[in-house]
Amino acid sequence: MYIFEALSYFGNLFTVSVLFCLILGVLIGLVIGAIPGLSPPMAIALLIPVSFNFPPTEALILMVSCYAAGMYGGSFSAILIRAPGTSASAATAIEGFELTKKGNAIQAIRISTFASVLGGLISGLVLLLLAPPLAEVALLFGPAEYFLMAILGLTAIASISFGHIFKGLISGFFGIFLSTVGIDLYSGIPRFSFGSATLSSGIGIMPAIVGLFAFAQGLELSLSKAQDTIGGNSKLSWNIWPKFNEIKKVKNSLFRGWGCGLVLGIIPAAGGSIAQWIAYAWEIQKSKIGDQFGKGEIKGLAATEGSNNGSTGTSLIPMFTLGIPGGISAAVILGALVIHGLQPGLSLFKNNPQIVYTVMWGFLAANILMGFIAAIMARGMAHLTIMPKGLLAPLIIIFSIVGTYVNTNNIADVWIMMVFGVLGYLMTKYHFSTGAALLGLILGPIAENGLRDLMVVSRGDPILYTLQRPLSISLLILTCIIVFYSAKQFKWEKKNKKIINK
Repeated sequence: MYIFEALSYFGNLFTVSVLFCLILGVLIGLVIGAIPGLSPPMAIALLIPVSFNFPPTEALILMVSCYAAGMYGGSFSAILIRAPGTSASAATAIEGFELTKKGNAIQAIRISTFASVLGGLISGLVLLLLAPPLAEVALLFGPAEYFLMAILGLTAIASISFGHIFKGLISGFFGIFLSTVGIDLYSGIPRFSFGSATLSSGIGIMPAIVGLFAFAQGLELSLSKAQDTIGGNSKLSWNIWPKFNEIKKVKNSLFRGWGCGLVLGIIPAAGGSIAQWIAYAWEIQKSKIGDQFGKGEIKGLAATEGSNNGSTGTSLIPMFTLGIPGGISAAVILGALVIHGLQPGLSLFKNNPQIVYTVMWGFLAANILMGFIAAIMARGMAHLTIMPKGLLAPLIIIFSIVGTYVNTNNIADVWIMMVFGVLGYLMTKYHFSTGAALLGLILGPIAENGLRDLMVVSRGDPILYTLQRPLSISLLILTCIIVFYSAKQFKWEKKNKKIINK
């Protein structure tokens, strides 16, 4: 039923105004997403005043195309210079940049583009065909499920510590501690702010990401020989379309990444930022002898890139059908939806089907267009890997500072970012996991708020309440399974070390 109604609005894409908004949104998303410190939500928010002069259909297509492209655009800087452009590309920076250091930047971009485009298309098809039925899944999540989902995400710390499990746990708990800084929304009491008005509002995710990865990378490059390049190359291959044998090698990783993205995208407050880490941890646990996770493993890159774009379409499902945004970008788009006089919910599909289905087709078209434009952009951006470190290091530092300031318009966030940059450099040098710290910072508030709400609704008996909910039991079982397989990871690492030593 949904497919026949949706097909009747496919032709609405082929108008000059819709195509213009589609191309403009993709271009803006790719550029903004690739700049450390800037983010798709910020780009979408800036587009809202511009969209006032557009009809609702064109305005929403402009924003969803910017969202889809921005999510992928962050992978460019993550892969090439270890500076994630978005929070959902932080895990990509781990394997992607290691591949770049080995001189395989073009291969990394090939797989990233393929995984992102296909992930976005699959996610868009799910949005188009199954939005109303799948929206009910979001309603199943209560305080117990949010708390357990955060715990499930934190289990990834063991996998991404790469043999330094104790240091990884320290990093993760440090990130959780940092997530508590600021005024407690429940009691109104400031925590660990030390009388600072800046810290009273908490530590933002974007300054932390830019500092831990981008600014720290700029500091590391500053200490290298100025004439050296990242990948040690003097020229690049321009074959940016994936080869069949490359796709065959990562096909299972792609499916696992897409699956994580599709499922977690539906869940409000989850999305690509959490999906990437769960997909990455899952991939490490499925690893085989000879895999080189943490040192440039293409399967890890495929999983993270498939997951973040795989969540884009499904994160719009609860927004369109329930008025519950699946993430920050979806929340901004929801605001634009209301501003243009549209009421989210099933009535939107009944009263304005021509708008909602055209926007969904536009989202699919944006992912296809994104692949072609990104292929062209990759040729130019890959030159960063052959630029001398003496030039690249100050550029990364400048972009980190400017991007952070433009994103928040607050000089205090720049100082926070720089502190995280120094901290990230030291953590990397002494084998503490920056990814684990970031994971703790992201999941800390979700776990805390979920636990507090759980204590309220369970009337002081959270264990009994949790065990009475089938979805909570499923999450508990899944968490136990992941912890078990995380312990087995050490056997894989020991076997790899034996092979290397031989």
